[in-house]
Amino acid sequence: MAKGGADGSKSGVGSFPDTGVQSGGGGLRGLDKNPSEERLGSGTMLAKEDPSGSAGRQMDEISRAEQAASAAAGLRDVFFGYDSWVISEEGRQSLSHDAEWMKSNPNALVKVEGHCDERGTVAYNFVLGEKRAKAARNYLVELGVAANRLSVVSYGKERPSCNEHAESCYQQNRRGRILIKSGK
Repeated sequence: MAKGGADGSKSGVGSFPDTGVQSGGGGLRGLDKNPSEERLGSGTMLAKEDPSGSAGRQMDEISRAEQAASAAAGLRDVFFGYDSWVISEEGRQSLSHDAEWMKSNPNALVKVEGHCDERGTVAYNFVLGEKRAKAARNYLVELGVAANRLSVVSYGKERPSCNEHAESCYQQNRRGRILIKSGK
């Protein structure tokens, strides 16, 4: 299994930890270690493209509003190693920061998105994205955030934050994004 960042390299955006080694803890109970043989669980939403474009435009507007609200709140993404859903120490720190904000804003509803880099099949990456989102959600629950305030969606490799074909870009795409849900 290839590991991004093992050589200590950094992308132009920031440092991304090498989290390719699977280890226990971090709220991963109930997750199978082989995402290729696991179907998406109930309660997980999948991103689907709308061929007409109208619903897609509305979703883009909602997504932009959610991203703006989350940025204003200072919520942080959590980044994952190649083919991994294990939360690194840096990821736990980011989620701890996010959990503190959520505890001080008890009426806010939060969406946890799971994202992957472009490598692998669409189906595989939807499952891996779900595992990443659920790992982040489970850790937030362990930190005291009420589970009924958190929803999970997997976008797999469908919504990259970077489109270059380079490891530094792949690292940015392997993420769990924490967004304040829009009231729309």
